[in-house]
Amino acid sequence: MSIIEDMNERHSAMTIDQLRAFSAVARHEHVTRAAEMLGLSQPAVSHRLETLEQLLQIPLFEKVGRGIKLSADGKSLGPVVAAALAAFRAVEETAAARCGLIAGDLKIAASNTIGIYRMPAWLAGFGDDYPGISVAVQLVNTQEAISLLRNAEVDCALIEGPGATDGLEELPVEPDELVVVVASNHPLAALRRVRVEDLGRHRYIARETGSGTEALASELLGAAYRCGQVLELGQVDAVRSATVAGLGYAVLPIAAIGEDLEAGRLRQVMISRRSLRRTLSALRRPASHSPTLEAFWTHLVSLSKFGPGAATVHRPRTTTA
Repeated sequence: MSIIEDMNERHSAMTIDQLRAFSAVARHEHVTRAAEMLGLSQPAVSHRLETLEQLLQIPLFEKVGRGIKLSADGKSLGPVVAAALAAFRAVEETAAARCGLIAGDLKIAASNTIGIYRMPAWLAGFGDDYPGISVAVQLVNTQEAISLLRNAEVDCALIEGPGATDGLEELPVEPDELVVVVASNHPLAALRRVRVEDLGRHRYIARETGSGTEALASELLGAAYRCGQVLELGQVDAVRSATVAGLGYAVLPIAAIGEDLEAGRLRQVMISRRSLRRTLSALRRPASHSPTLEAFWTHLVSLSKFGPGAATVHRPRTTTA
């Protein structure tokens, strides 16, 4: 028997339950918590991991104190296992759809602005049309959403800024606009025209690196970007609240602060560039899709302000010698 044939024979004994145990332990870095999530005993999960390591003949985890973490080999297998579990779920959902019932799970990674301010409206009609689909949404920044999608940890990513979308299918859903704002009682609110040196005397309230909004803030602010004191916050709502409280100026999306501008809680700061337009988009991997993802994608197409033919597949990056 050849080495390849021997490996194939051993790997044929691999089970979906073993891969689910691997995925759960990798996520929680703790066998007991993973067992609770799976509804199994701790020994049962440990046995599945041990069997998987024996089948693959590589160590998947390393002990760290009372917990465990992925080994180098385990980290390399993580995205592959996630993709395998997603493919298995697609098989189950496709079989259900053949019986006339679209049911299953839909995992979405949404950037902050979309998840907090646009997602409820986007999901409203979808939940009514597909009551059998359970939706789980993770709120992250744009770069993290793309990473989760590439690693097959989610089915769809909803992003609000530039990112490495090569090799992914993108659907523009809604336009948005970024503006510079302050509280109505902030000193900058009284100025008819604000210069770089004016902004430099006040605190800039920023988002974290990886945020779609922050990636575009430097383009809008130009030379004034982070030219003075900076307060960095990890959520768009935190930036909005700090700005309303008068702690400084911020670059925020109209989708998040439209009501604040109308109510007079915030005022737009008039810099040389009044605003910056961007697009709120959906991303998915261009491979085969589960019926639940197809249903959600079709729903987003119906909501798109850019028309049904706006979706594009970005070519993978190529390297040259």
